[in-house]
Amino acid sequence: MKKIFLLLIILLNINTCFAIEEVIELQKDNLDLDYLSDLYYGKVENYDKVSPLIKLFSEKGITFENSRINSIKATFLYDGRLNFTKYEYNSSLTAIHDFNTVEPMITVKFNENKSKAAFDINLTRTLEGYSNGFTKRISRIFVSHEIVPGQTIIFGQADRLPNSYDGSRNVMEQEMILKSQLGRTLGEARSVGIRNRGEYKYIDYDIGLYDATRYMKDFGKGLDFTGYIMLKPLANIEDSTGSLKIGTGYNIGDYNSSYSMYSFFAGYDYKNFHIKAEYANADGYNGIHDSNNKAEGFYTILAYDLTKKMTFLVRYDFFSPHKNIDNSNIQEYTAGITYKAFKNMKFMVNIIRRNYSDKPDSNMILFATRFII
Repeated sequence: MKKIFLLLIILLNINTCFAIEEVIELQKDNLDLDYLSDLYYGKVENYDKVSPLIKLFSEKGITFENSRINSIKATFLYDGRLNFTKYEYNSSLTAIHDFNTVEPMITVKFNENKSKAAFDINLTRTLEGYSNGFTKRISRIFVSHEIVPGQTIIFGQADRLPNSYDGSRNVMEQEMILKSQLGRTLGEARSVGIRNRGEYKYIDYDIGLYDATRYMKDFGKGLDFTGYIMLKPLANIEDSTGSLKIGTGYNIGDYNSSYSMYSFFAGYDYKNFHIKAEYANADGYNGIHDSNNKAEGFYTILAYDLTKKMTFLVRYDFFSPHKNIDNSNIQEYTAGITYKAFKNMKFMVNIIRRNYSDKPDSNMILFATRFII
């Protein structure tokens, strides 16, 4: 237990690159700081001797025999950021520290692990225009059931709507600290609805009908359809050829006004090399904020694994929030390093150059510490 509390203290107080050196130094003292990761991924021996409180955060969670409930599992997600920004019209440097995500989660599995219920709440989420401070912080509240192997039906507010690849991913999946402009503007949407999710060898899909409001802001005001299909044509031979994914998504609905959006994605991974690209076009959109503007965006990411724990990345990102207005484009150039200290914890450093067509440019350095237990 002392080791666990030591690790939590370290994690909650680091947000700069110096944290990497501190953790490495602790490893030299033969402290088993991988313990929580091994517990989370089910690799701890003598699991029956682990205390009930610690079992709650393991891969299995607390299990029950001869009960309708198979297991109860708790998870904790953390994303802390330190942002240094300099605008070209101002000589001063702005520094902002942000606890972007402090999110406890609870998952209950039953019906021989074919069904589950989950509740997650981000205690630090801030959204403008939301009168209810509780519902805007709810990330997930749903029940699901696996109809057949690989196919699940979900009722409630689950993961982000898959109107784009980048917009739908969670914090731990992101390559960069910030999502692409299309991902964080057109995507980042959560809504209550019913969805059918399938995961197979050559194809994944996620299709659903939702309430058009986000985070239950004005529940019942409109409807939203979102569907995404991802093809994996090399799944049978990817050990020798690499992994190829090709996806497309479509989103249509009506909130304050009608909106529609489509996106195309392609990604390829081969040994240490990774490349991803996505394009999205919107005739009105409904992300965290809704808009009747026409918009489009494109990004591409190149990444190379320098070691098993360290990856170097670059990204070009173009976005036009008002296609009908000249000189409204924003271009971002990002370079970064991601260091995976443990299996479920990483440190990230990104340098961002942002060029505006209608106002002074800016430069930014971002540090992030992210972990899930």
